Amino acid sequence: MRQLVVLVGLPGSGKTAFQREHPEWVVVSRGAVREWMFRCSYDPAFEDTVDRVFQAALVEAMDSAADVVCIDEPNLTRVERVSFVELALLAGREPSAHVFPMASPDALYERMERNRKRLALEKPHLRLRSFPRAAFADLVARYEPIDREEGFASVVYETAATPSFGARMNARGKPATSRDPLPLFTS
Repeated sequence: MRQLVVLVGLPGSGKTAFQREHPEWVVVSRGAVREWMFRCSYDPAFEDTVDRVFQAALVEAMDSAADVVCIDEPNLTRVERVSFVELALLAGREPSAHVFPMASPDALYERMERNRKRLALEKPHLRLRSFPRAAFADLVARYEPIDREEGFASVVYETAATPSFGARMNARGKPATSRDPLPLFTS
């Protein structure tokens, strides 16, 4: 059966790294729309357009022949997730959720910031903005655990976050090559 996979978790929890392990999936993400159209990580001036493009892309992906469509967003509230379950059922797809670990907010924030720095090295053409801790704390406060009543056919609780971007970096912050030693000690 065709499926809609809804990823659930705070930024830095491993959602994007997880979906990258499934290159056969069609992935819809506001972050990808921002990067592709506006070459930025976030800009309030573009968010209405980003949301419209995301919604249009999601509808097209749901109607496609793809076996799995994945929504790579935080999806922190029941209201957000229930609308995706309803859309999946209308499109004849089985809705499933993958929930990522709720590590400490400080650890997730630090991982998110490391990912942002790594992205700046990998894609210097992007305008990247830092994410204030207060805004991250607001996201943490919005998180609602998945309830059986939301209607997912399956809920998978992922056990560990995968390092983002799947790339090992050397001690100088550059992509590691097979000749680079593991960065066991840094100064």
